[in-house]
Amino acid sequence: MLGMGNAGMVMGLIQGMGFNWVKQQIEWKLIEPSKGNYQWGQIDEIVNAANAAGINVLLSVCKAPAWARPAGANLSVNGPPANPQDFADFMGAMAAHFAGRVQAYEIWNEQNLGYEWGNQAIDPAAYVALLKPTYGAIKAHDPNAKVIAGALTPTGANIPNVAMDDFTYLEGEYQAGLANYCDGLGAHPSGFNMPPDADWSTWSDPTAKFRGPSDNHHHSWSFKATMEGYRNIMVTYGDSGKRIWPTEFGWAVNPNPNPGYEYAADNTLDKQAQWTVQAYQMAKAWGFVGPMFLWNLNFKMVAPGSEQAQWGIVDQNGAPLPVYNALAAMPK
Repeated sequence: MLGMGNAGMVMGLIQGMGFNWVKQQIEWKLIEPSKGNYQWGQIDEIVNAANAAGINVLLSVCKAPAWARPAGANLSVNGPPANPQDFADFMGAMAAHFAGRVQAYEIWNEQNLGYEWGNQAIDPAAYVALLKPTYGAIKAHDPNAKVIAGALTPTGANIPNVAMDDFTYLEGEYQAGLANYCDGLGAHPSGFNMPPDADWSTWSDPTAKFRGPSDNHHHSWSFKATMEGYRNIMVTYGDSGKRIWPTEFGWAVNPNPNPGYEYAADNTLDKQAQWTVQAYQMAKAWGFVGPMFLWNLNFKMVAPGSEQAQWGIVDQNGAPLPVYNALAAMPK
């Protein structure tokens, strides 16, 4: 997490691992509180620090402001705008402001979940309708910036207005023309309490307290299955020339996990280190993976005790955990 006066320190931690990309999620509603009223200051701090450190920037942008939401929308739930052009205007202004300084933009986040899509009908075609004018607006102001299709989350379920299976959703996006409006495909290939190379169809860990992957076999539990499944869909729809960008992945560790994250109790700091390095090695061998963004660097520092902190790779004082040291030692 950036934008809290800590950008220089964060860039130093990234450099310490030998990496050259950083991702920051941006809430549209905070940056454009009213139409045309842009508050770039906090993002400028992040981008300037990254530029000074020679680190590439991916901005993930989502969460429409109240003024852009559909009439009668439940504003306690984040969602898309009523008019996609409002978002395209915003992203065009952002691309103009940061032209040559931000290398990539990820358009929305986990849009196959109801609570990321206003608890309304989950619709791949509606997402592509948002992406289409946005892609054009960004390219008009910064042709070199990469536009990354928003990462889906592995849900393992199809429940109206709640969740759609990511494989099903991705096929729907391609059927709506996704390939024409992105330069790469975002992904959130979760690991839960399985190693990255595990075969989800046969996996069983008799010692696991969280039994989901062992007792309810499904592709959504698996880092490997998510990545290879997306690739197969891309190939099927003639989009094999693009790469998958894992814009969030990793393994949570917490002996007393936050509710809903019980799998974190099965993971150890040593497993986290081993599996994370293995995931990078697998991606390198696949050859169809773009930049990878480990979730997350410093939430143990900025939000201790939060659910997000379970994935942090430095402790509350900024000291490296085993996964940080393993990544620093990993051949790039």
